Amino acid sequence: MSPAESPSSTEWNLSASPHWYLQSTLAIASESDFGPALAFYYERPDQRTSLASLSAGRLFRTSLLGWPAEVVAYGGIQYYGERGFQADAIGATAYIKAYRQFRVGRRQFPLRIGLGEGLSYASRIPIVEVEDFLPDTSAKLTNYLEWTLQTSLNHLLGHGGRRFAPGIRDIYIGYSVFHRSTVFGLFASKGGGVNYMGLGIELVLD
Repeated sequence: MSPAESPSSTEWNLSASPHWYLQSTLAIASESDFGPALAFYYERPDQRTSLASLSAGRLFRTSLLGWPAEVVAYGGIQYYGERGFQADAIGATAYIKAYRQFRVGRRQFPLRIGLGEGLSYASRIPIVEVEDFLPDTSAKLTNYLEWTLQTSLNHLLGHGGRRFAPGIRDIYIGYSVFHRSTVFGLFASKGGGVNYMGLGIELVLD
C-alpha cells in the first residue's frame, strides 16, 4: 500500500479541492470492541439498535503533521432505531476528520482511509448502551470516533476524471464505524463504548 502522489479522479490537488462533503451512513450496533470492528468483526448484541446518520463537512486544512491530508470539520444528525425496546432517539455529532489516499496492489486500487474525533449527543441513551453499561449508566454526551474505509465510485464505474454532475467532484462508498465512548469513565461513572458498524456514501462537492 502506498500513499497517492499524483492528481486523478481520486487524487486531486488538495489546494484546489472541493470545500464541502456530504456523508450518509446506515449502521447497526455491535458488541465488538473498536479494534475488532475496524477489522470487520461483528458481534451481535441482544438489543440491535440501528443507526441512520447524515453529516455535512467543510475542508479547512490540506495537511496533518506534515503529511498531505484532507482535514474536514463535520456536523451531523442521527436517528437511533430501537426496534420497540424503548422510544427511538435522535442525536447530533460534531467532529474533525482526516483522510489519506492510498493505492493498493498492482492495479493501484484506490483506498481512502478516514479517522474522525469529536463529540456525540443522543436525546436518549441507546438501549444497546444501556445494556452494555449495566448496572451503571452511560451518558447522553460521549466522545465520538468515526472510521471509514472507502473507494471511489468514479473509479469503479470507469469514469476517469469525468464528474457525476456539475458540482460533484467524486462519490465515495465504503465501510464505516460510528463509535460512542465514555473514554474510561471521563463522560460517565464507568468506562465503555459501543460501535455501530455499517455502510456509507459520501459526495465530494465543489
